Amino acid sequence: MRPERGSDLPDYSVVIDEASGGEVANVLRGYIDVGGEKIRFTGIAYGRYGGQNVAPKLSPATKKKLKVIFGDLSKFEEDLQMKLVRGDLEIKPRASAQSPK
Repeated sequence: MRPERGSDLPDYSVVIDEASGGEVANVLRGYIDVGGEKIRFTGIAYGRYGGQNVAPKLSPATKKKLKVIFGDLSKFEEDLQMKLVRGDLEIKPRASAQSPK
């Protein structure tokens, strides 16, 4: 096992509010909550052979915002990917994504 790496990034949380897909891959939609600001992102969660992997996708405008907040964008992207793979996230379906009762 790898030792846990400390992070000097500002605290943030990851929320997934929509997931869709099939047996091998899922499209994730969610946001990063940092200092009360919600910054949207999408991603692809995939993998069966060799383990799970998640590839977050950030728009150019989102990258610009994140660079201002976190400084080192590549370090943030790596940290975000690790949080997603480890399941260090919250799942909060959007009201429109929930099925009616």
